Amino acid sequence: AGPGMGVGFGSESVVAVRTLEDVAIEDARYRATDAKTVKPAPSVEGAAMKKLLQSNDVCQKCVRVVGESRWLSSQDTRTRVLGIDDETLGMRVAKTVEDLDAPHLRPTSITQRLDNGVDNSCHSLITLLANVG
Repeated sequence: AGPGMGVGFGSESVVAVRTLEDVAIEDARYRATDAKTVKPAPSVEGAAMKKLLQSNDVCQKCVRVVGESRWLSSQDTRTRVLGIDDETLGMRVAKTVEDLDAPHLRPTSITQRLDNGVDNSCHSLITLLANVG
């Protein structure tokens, strides 16, 4: 397989179909683990969000995943967010995570998933931006 080709590309590959039940089980597992995890301080989340927004690598991934127009349309929000102090930004993040019941929106969680090759986490970053900016 050349660059850009998916894994399992071929006639003998079998793609497992994830059911709604599978997703619910994975979600429950994620939430159970998250509930036991010590949450980073707000200033840590604020700093992590800024680091994501300042990373060329993250920006390139997000342009690819969410589309150039959607990423570019968040430019003003990104600029505003970068001007907020870490503690205040972290408090906004915490409120968003709580209001949306969405622990996967924590910047430290997004960073971890992006570092592990889950580029679709860019959707989480865009959602978070829309709610804290």
